[in-house]
Amino acid sequence: MPTSMLPSVRHQRIIDLLAEREYVTITDIREATGASLATTQRDLANLARSGAITRLHGGATRAPAPRGETRLLAACLAQGRHALDRHDLRGVEHALHQALAACDRLRRAATR
Repeated sequence: MPTSMLPSVRHQRIIDLLAEREYVTITDIREATGASLATTQRDLANLARSGAITRLHGGATRAPAPRGETRLLAACLAQGRHALDRHDLRGVEHALHQALAACDRLRRAATR
């Protein structure tokens, strides 16, 4: 295991671990990064403060998706379906464009 990863590399590794599974323990993170307990706790605190993860006792879990974005995505998809039912291709295109933008914002929020 690497023993002197840069903080940004450790943070990305933690986020990658959480992409693979719903929950990681401090031990899992320490094994993946080679960091000390104090460094791991500091990394988790920084990631939680930025909103990238949710810190739990003994580890961390994925940050919840921003509610407004998920609601917007659902509304855009419903709007696109209704436009498609009306054969309104411009409306479908607009709704899909809005849905893709919402997906992009959700993806960026998940990888912070």
